[in-house]
Amino acid sequence: MPVHVLRDGAAMAYADDGVGAPLLLIHGWAAHGGFFQDLAARLARTRRVLTLTLRGHLGSEPGQAPLTIETLGEDIAEFAEALDLKAVTALGWSMGAMALWAAAPRLEGRLEAIIVEEMAPRLTNDADWGFGLSGGYAASDVASTLSEINADWPAYVARFAPRMFAPGARATNPDLIEWARAEMSSTDPAAMARFWASMAAQDFRARLPAIAAPMLVLHGAESQVYPDGATAFVASAAQNGAHVIIPGVGHVPHLEAPDAFFQQVEAFTRTKRRLETKSGGAVP
Repeated sequence: MPVHVLRDGAAMAYADDGVGAPLLLIHGWAAHGGFFQDLAARLARTRRVLTLTLRGHLGSEPGQAPLTIETLGEDIAEFAEALDLKAVTALGWSMGAMALWAAAPRLEGRLEAIIVEEMAPRLTNDADWGFGLSGGYAASDVASTLSEINADWPAYVARFAPRMFAPGARATNPDLIEWARAEMSSTDPAAMARFWASMAAQDFRARLPAIAAPMLVLHGAESQVYPDGATAFVASAAQNGAHVIIPGVGHVPHLEAPDAFFQQVEAFTRTKRRLETKSGGAVP
């Protein structure tokens, strides 16, 4: 697997498969690029797919820069610039979407379309925002979360990982849940605590309207992580957003319903290409 050396010496691993228009896959908090392995293989039949493993996550070095959403955004933009990627479609799952939003201003001119999988513009809830993490998670809860992460990371993951999936998955696909738990448990808890603190401090609500790229926002109908209102807000705030709910899945639609997820991505990218061709005058 190739490695891209970032500005501070951090080594970011990535996979590079297929040929054609580039599509970036950016994973969520405590995961890694391997969570996209099956999806990447299918997408690489018709395009070039670059699957990142973000700094501080399993397989990539943390480097010296602060472990924040802003740093991840700079990393994504630097990667696209170093490889001179153009007309990029980028898919961000959970925290990966937030990192992608952070990268968007610097990617202007390179970023052609965005796919958001299960992410809110703000994690914490208050009187003015009720579409953060489910259960009324508030800014006052962040310190407790960080304490739990640092005290016993495997126990925290054992509680968190099953909630990423629709309730029925615990009975129908326990091996998938166990795999996700084991992979996330191997990640460095100190790094994850820093990224969590940064995520909890973000608020992209006012910044989303500045993103001009078409944005497909996908939500799991049975998500136990974010309510439907979170992703609906993202789609409505974007200049050119569309909101799609995938039935029967939770926070990880690309793993829970791989066929339905793949079809949504394919339909979005096909429509985008067709519109571009028409605008160029090649199609009457």
